[in-house]
Amino acid sequence: MADDNTTQPMLEALLEGQRHLAEQMTELSSAVAAISQRLNELAAKQDALAAKQDALVAKQDALEAGLIALTREVRDGFDEYNRRVDALNKRLLSFEPWLSRIDDRLHDEIVARTR
Repeated sequence: MADDNTTQPMLEALLEGQRHLAEQMTELSSAVAAISQRLNELAAKQDALAAKQDALVAKQDALEAGLIALTREVRDGFDEYNRRVDALNKRLLSFEPWLSRIDDRLHDEIVARTR
């Protein structure tokens, strides 16, 4: 019986320790489950953000392609405008001597009539 009196409190303490350990393991298990759930939520958000980023990259690529096309169109428009201005200048420059000859003829005719 003496052994029962000395071992009983030790066994009860061990049993209480095991209960406490089991309780802590349950809390730890629920904490791990909560962390795992949060990790899954964050992974889903990260996937959604990656999809948005891919969509934005595609939009940016489309905008850059549009900008390049628009720049090319404007440059071509300026080139065409410059060609037309050059053609007009050439016509005006060739028109000037013609007007000068007419002016000289009129001047000569006026001088001839006034004599």
